[in-house]
Amino acid sequence: MTKESLRQTLIDLFTATAEAHHEAYAATDGNDPEWPLWYAEHLHAPLTEALDAGFTRSLLVYCLMNADLEQQARSPDTAWQAFYADHFIEHFAASDAPAVDKLALYTSAYCPFSRMVERSIEQLGIDVERRDINADSAHRDALVDARGRATVPVLHIDTGDGQRWMPESRDIIRYLEHTYGKRAA
Repeated sequence: MTKESLRQTLIDLFTATAEAHHEAYAATDGNDPEWPLWYAEHLHAPLTEALDAGFTRSLLVYCLMNADLEQQARSPDTAWQAFYADHFIEHFAASDAPAVDKLALYTSAYCPFSRMVERSIEQLGIDVERRDINADSAHRDALVDARGRATVPVLHIDTGDGQRWMPESRDIIRYLEHTYGKRAA
């Protein structure tokens, strides 16, 4: 499945889920302060299949809440379904050609989450360029330009015909393990 067809599949999934949720909560006009729980239950199987990811419902709740906060902060005028699709692809979609991808980790010597990712990279034996945002202001500026903030770690994946910026240490580790093999015990 191409990235564009995956994106459309996810947009359609989020749209159908929103419609089902609105029907389920018709008496409150769709108002449900616990919506991430309902969405996670409804989306668990289809998102797991579409993204070939080992989602738990709690991880989905976290991801849905994170996507919601990111969309409100970074792109409130974008249709939420498209933003969520892009968010899930950025965090969970497999690479089309991992052998040719160029990886760079935006990091900081002072960040324990960066250290966690770096240990995984070392255990996997992957060639990943380190870009310390405190040691080189150009790295910090590039990260802020791309993500709107200087929060690390962020894995930059250059596929040759596109770029991905993957934040969140656990998402990065999960992606690296899934794409490049399990860490040695």
